Amino acid sequence: MRVSKPPEERKREMIDTAMKLFASKGYEATTMTDIAKEMNVVSGLCYRYFKSKEELYYTALELYANECAAPIIQVLDAEYDSIEEYMKQLAIRFRQTDGRERYHDFFHGIGNELFHKQLEYQMLKVTQSHMIAMLERLKENRVIKVENCKSMGLFILHGQMPIINDDSISTEDKIRIITDLVNKLIY
Repeated sequence: MRVSKPPEERKREMIDTAMKLFASKGYEATTMTDIAKEMNVVSGLCYRYFKSKEELYYTALELYANECAAPIIQVLDAEYDSIEEYMKQLAIRFRQTDGRERYHDFFHGIGNELFHKQLEYQMLKVTQSHMIAMLERLKENRVIKVENCKSMGLFILHGQMPIINDDSISTEDKIRIITDLVNKLIY
């Protein structure tokens, strides 16, 4: 029996199924036919939503980056009075998500370093304007003395990524190290 689903629900199901297969079989070894078979649908249905496996992957990448960045952006867009409060709120969000992200197994899998770099780039792209705006608000309110908020924001975002992505460092140590470094940069 054919099951009809709303387009956005079906699209998300394809993305989730594809990412599950990419994590277990590998990206290169997974085909659109594999994805359709796992979903128990015909291959043509997958091609109705995505022209290719690559398009499906890049859609998943963008969706995932936006999901991962959403709690960070929510904090950066808030109106706190100090860097300490921003760091405290970011730490709370980080504790809730570190290592538990939806597609963590794929992006952190052995041999998937290039995919992880693509995710990192997309997340930085999504969050950078929010980081810069937060620093500009703090500068305008005379909370921080930073000459170039754009450069500082980019430096902080890009500089923290090797720490955040190092699975040999505990979540609490990541928070401590990054907080320490940001405080040294800002003050």
